[in-house]
Amino acid sequence: MENKDMNELDMTQLDRINGGVFGEVSADSALLHRLGLLDEEFNCIEVTVDWKNCSEKVDGAWEKVGIVCNSSPTHNNEYYYQGQRITWDEARKIAKDKMIKGPKIGIPLPGQ
Repeated sequence: MENKDMNELDMTQLDRINGGVFGEVSADSALLHRLGLLDEEFNCIEVTVDWKNCSEKVDGAWEKVGIVCNSSPTHNNEYYYQGQRITWDEARKIAKDKMIKGPKIGIPLPGQ
Protein backbone atom coordinates (compact mmCIF):
# COMPACT_ATOMS: atom_id res chain seq x y z
CA MET A 1 0.00 0.00 0.00
CA GLU A 2 1.37 3.42 -0.94
CA ASN A 3 1.31 6.29 1.54
CA LYS A 4 -0.38 9.11 -0.35
CA ASP A 5 -0.23 11.52 2.59
CA MET A 6 3.53 11.97 2.35
CA ASN A 7 4.95 15.13 0.81
CA GLU A 8 8.21 14.96 -1.08
CA LEU A 9 11.00 17.32 -0.14
CA ASP A 10 13.10 19.06 -2.77
CA MET A 11 16.90 19.05 -2.53
CA THR A 12 17.05 22.49 -0.88
CA GLN A 13 14.68 21.37 1.86
CA LEU A 14 16.62 18.15 2.36
CA ASP A 15 19.88 20.08 2.51
CA ARG A 16 18.48 22.25 5.29
CA ILE A 17 17.44 19.33 7.47
CA ASN A 18 20.31 16.88 7.00
CA GLY A 19 23.27 16.61 9.29
CA GLY A 20 23.46 17.97 12.77
CA VAL A 21 24.67 21.24 14.20
CA PHE A 22 27.90 19.99 15.78
CA GLY A 23 28.40 17.51 12.96
CA GLU A 24 28.07 20.27 10.38
CA VAL A 25 30.86 22.34 11.93
CA SER A 26 32.99 19.21 12.18
CA ALA A 27 32.33 18.31 8.52
CA ASP A 28 33.03 21.89 7.46
CA SER A 29 36.34 21.83 9.32
CA ALA A 30 37.40 18.64 7.51
CA LEU A 31 36.57 20.13 4.11
CA LEU A 32 38.20 23.47 4.84
CA HIS A 33 41.29 21.74 6.23
CA ARG A 34 41.64 19.63 3.06
CA LEU A 35 41.37 22.80 0.97
CA GLY A 36 44.07 24.52 3.02
CA LEU A 37 41.74 27.14 4.47
CA LEU A 38 41.91 25.86 8.03
CA ASP A 39 44.99 24.67 9.94
CA GLU A 40 43.16 21.88 11.75
CA GLU A 41 39.98 19.89 11.66
CA PHE A 42 37.66 19.27 14.58
CA ASN A 43 35.76 16.13 15.55
CA CYS A 44 32.26 16.34 17.01
CA ILE A 45 33.51 16.03 20.59
CA GLU A 46 35.92 18.96 20.15
CA VAL A 47 33.14 21.06 18.63
CA THR A 48 30.76 20.16 21.46
CA VAL A 49 33.29 20.96 24.20
CA ASP A 50 34.72 24.11 22.57
CA TRP A 51 31.86 25.38 20.37
CA LYS A 52 32.84 29.06 20.33
CA ASN A 53 36.45 28.51 19.28
CA CYS A 54 35.69 25.82 16.68
CA SER A 55 32.73 27.59 15.09
CA GLU A 56 34.60 30.92 14.90
CA LYS A 57 37.55 29.27 13.17
CA VAL A 58 35.30 27.46 10.69
CA ASP A 59 33.27 30.62 9.94
CA GLY A 60 36.54 32.53 9.44
CA ALA A 61 37.84 29.91 7.01
CA TRP A 62 34.66 30.17 4.91
CA GLU A 63 35.16 33.95 4.77
CA LYS A 64 38.52 33.43 3.02
CA VAL A 65 36.61 32.34 -0.10
CA GLY A 66 33.85 34.92 0.23
CA ILE A 67 31.26 32.73 1.93
CA VAL A 68 29.47 33.85 5.08
CA CYS A 69 28.67 30.90 7.31
CA ASN A 70 26.32 31.37 10.22
CA SER A 71 26.98 28.31 12.33
CA SER A 72 24.65 27.65 15.20
CA PRO A 73 24.69 25.15 18.06
CA THR A 74 20.88 24.80 17.82
CA HIS A 75 20.09 25.11 14.09
CA ASN A 76 21.58 23.95 10.81
CA ASN A 77 24.34 26.13 9.41
CA GLU A 78 23.39 28.81 6.91
CA TYR A 79 25.65 29.77 4.02
CA TYR A 80 25.61 32.98 1.98
CA TYR A 81 27.54 33.97 -1.11
CA GLN A 82 27.29 37.46 -2.57
CA GLY A 83 24.29 38.12 -0.34
CA GLN A 84 22.34 35.07 -1.52
CA ARG A 85 21.56 32.05 0.62
CA ILE A 86 23.18 28.91 -0.78
CA THR A 87 23.23 25.24 0.15
CA TRP A 88 26.17 23.45 1.72
CA ASP A 89 26.82 21.69 -1.59
CA GLU A 90 26.97 25.04 -3.36
CA ALA A 91 29.30 26.45 -0.69
CA ARG A 92 31.55 23.41 -1.00
CA LYS A 93 31.71 23.76 -4.79
CA ILE A 94 32.52 27.48 -4.61
CA ALA A 95 35.31 26.83 -2.10
CA LYS A 96 36.78 24.02 -4.22
CA ASP A 97 36.57 26.11 -7.40
CA LYS A 98 38.36 29.03 -5.76
CA MET A 99 41.27 27.05 -4.37
CA ILE A 100 44.39 25.44 -5.75
CA LYS A 101 45.05 22.55 -3.40
CA GLY A 102 48.44 21.72 -2.02
CA PRO A 103 49.75 19.95 1.04
CA LYS A 104 48.11 21.85 3.89
CA ILE A 105 48.15 25.13 2.00
CA GLY A 106 45.48 26.87 0.04
CA ILE A 107 46.14 29.52 -2.52
CA PRO A 108 43.24 31.56 -3.93
CA LEU A 109 43.17 31.46 -7.73
CA PRO A 110 44.17 34.74 -9.42
CA GLY A 111 41.27 37.15 -9.78
CA GLN A 112 39.20 35.44 -7.09
